Amino acid sequence: MRFIRHLEPWVNVVATGRAVLNSALVLGNIIERVYLVLGGTTFTKAMVSAVRVKLNGKVTYGDISGTNLDLFQTYQLGNTAAGFLTVDFVEPDSKSMQGEILGAIDTNAAGVNTFTMEMDIAGATAPTLDSWAQLRDVASVSPQNGFNPNLRPLLRALISTSLTATAAAEQQYQLNVGSGGNSLVKRLIVFSTILTNIRIKRNSLDIYEYVAPTLASWLQADYGKHPQANMYVVDWLADGNQSDTQPTRNADGTIANYQFLLTASGAGTFQVYADVYSILAGI
Repeated sequence: MRFIRHLEPWVNVVATGRAVLNSALVLGNIIERVYLVLGGTTFTKAMVSAVRVKLNGKVTYGDISGTNLDLFQTYQLGNTAAGFLTVDFVEPDSKSMQGEILGAIDTNAAGVNTFTMEMDIAGATAPTLDSWAQLRDVASVSPQNGFNPNLRPLLRALISTSLTATAAAEQQYQLNVGSGGNSLVKRLIVFSTILTNIRIKRNSLDIYEYVAPTLASWLQADYGKHPQANMYVVDWLADGNQSDTQPTRNADGTIANYQFLLTASGAGTFQVYADVYSILAGI
């Protein structure tokens, strides 16, 4: 059964500062999504410098700005409106129910004892902040209902890496795709105004070869995605099939050798997010 609950009040919702939500209400359930409602005199997504989620004190989602979170959600589902943000742990357009809720935070199976959200606010005027959680009861994902119990501990994580280009060139970078080295990579999201091409190798084999932003956008639109300006997505789940995730380990258990090569038009930055499935200890 799926249900939506109004969460506890946020504390320290100020014009400039860090607002915090510690929720006990979500514990014992499966957390699919959190809906954020921004209000007050002046409080826009552009005034949200960071959103983050912490499980047992560990950051598993973020930091991501309100603007970039909105662009990412718009890419996924085409839905955007002033004053609303969604922090999504599911894959809403998956082709199966198991696939859709894979990554939702099963607080029991994942060993989650504390659930915290933080929002860094800058330059608002008398802001207000409220939130609702889309939850699911644990019994609804039983093997009797067709769900694989071995997948319950997997979480969706959004892991940030900040990179710098010093000149117009292709350069290899190290990306954080999970400290445990045992993730399933769904997609990479790159926010940048200087990115002109991406190449990715796995164990020396090109698996994503010289795909320019215009071509990537065309391919993703073919699958019903909504590409956004200055946001490049390497999307292995564009067609909604979780079996196409990229494992960071080989079949024999060794760590796969990934090479991430980004081409820049000049000096500047890349803000990269790895959207992955992992257990809590592997993030």
